[in-house]
Amino acid sequence: MSETELETKSALPRRSLVLGAGAILSTASLLGTASGQENTDSDEKANDSDAESSASKDRKAIMAAGLNEAEADCWAKIAEAAGAFFELPELHPLDKSEVATAVHVIQNKLLGRPTYRTYIASHKAQSGEANEKEN
Repeated sequence: MSETELETKSALPRRSLVLGAGAILSTASLLGTASGQENTDSDEKANDSDAESSASKDRKAIMAAGLNEAEADCWAKIAEAAGAFFELPELHPLDKSEVATAVHVIQNKLLGRPTYRTYIASHKAQSGEANEKEN
């Protein structure tokens, strides 16, 4: 393996970590869980309003992608949990990367559910059509 190939392969996990952690941290900070700063009452109200607005926009966007209410709740809870995790002191250098990967696995499973529901419904409809044609 050439040195360039090795450098490229070692850069991919770092790039994924940065992108994944950045997405999680921005979501968490939008939800108000990763600020780590003391706020005044007016700052808290403004941050709560911004976080509520961002969370509301995120919820609308994922529901537009086909997630139902329960799935959207799960999506918000995983973002909140990730934000809380990233507030903890680092114990191991790979923790952030591994948690980001775990969060993305759950998000991908959630995003796949609307497609799978459509597949199941389509399959049932086709099976029903086949049964009607046989009779």
